[in-house]
Amino acid sequence: MEESVTNAVIDTAGVIVLGFLLKRDGDAQESRLKRAAKGAEFAKLAVRGSSSLLEGAAAGTSSGSVSAGKSTTSVALSALRRGRGVDKRVVIAAGGKDKISDVLKEAKALGDDALSVNDLVIVPVVLPQCTAPLGLDDVTLIEQENVLLPAGGNWRSIIADEAEDARKQGVDVEKEGFCIVLKKNGRVGQRTRGIFLDRMCGEVTERREAGMDVKNI
Repeated sequence: MEESVTNAVIDTAGVIVLGFLLKRDGDAQESRLKRAAKGAEFAKLAVRGSSSLLEGAAAGTSSGSVSAGKSTTSVALSALRRGRGVDKRVVIAAGGKDKISDVLKEAKALGDDALSVNDLVIVPVVLPQCTAPLGLDDVTLIEQENVLLPAGGNWRSIIADEAEDARKQGVDVEKEGFCIVLKKNGRVGQRTRGIFLDRMCGEVTERREAGMDVKNI
């Protein structure tokens, strides 16, 4: 009798553990699918920037124009993935107008060299409208070589969803802002509370100097 009870307890424990492992695997699979779906959504978004920066974008994905005497090109974010001509880490920086103005000033202070050597491009998005930061007093802030502007696609819906998720985590999305960093393979690498370009550049530089991989981050 005691042996039967013991076996029953062991069997029950085994079922519980198996159920836990199956749920964990299911949750992990669901998480992977969500990340892949999110990466696909971002890939379809279009940005516009300097033709000299985007010159190597994949053929057939770009369109050009001249604005205020400056040649610009529009490409999908997917064109910035590794192996498609322009390998870049895309930093989508979202925040209120004042926050985005400060971010663009920080980008200008860092200089194109610091951003270029770390393969970073900045895509500023003004909340709550989820639009490009047009109408700034200093237009040179949005004419920087490594600044790309939202130019087409479902920016409003996608960034609004990201902003709502950030709010649920206690982020003041307009005052603090938040970042979505797309790796060179197009996947979402990280999301950050606040926008700290200098820190991002420093982290990549530290990895490079330590001999660590910087091509796949």
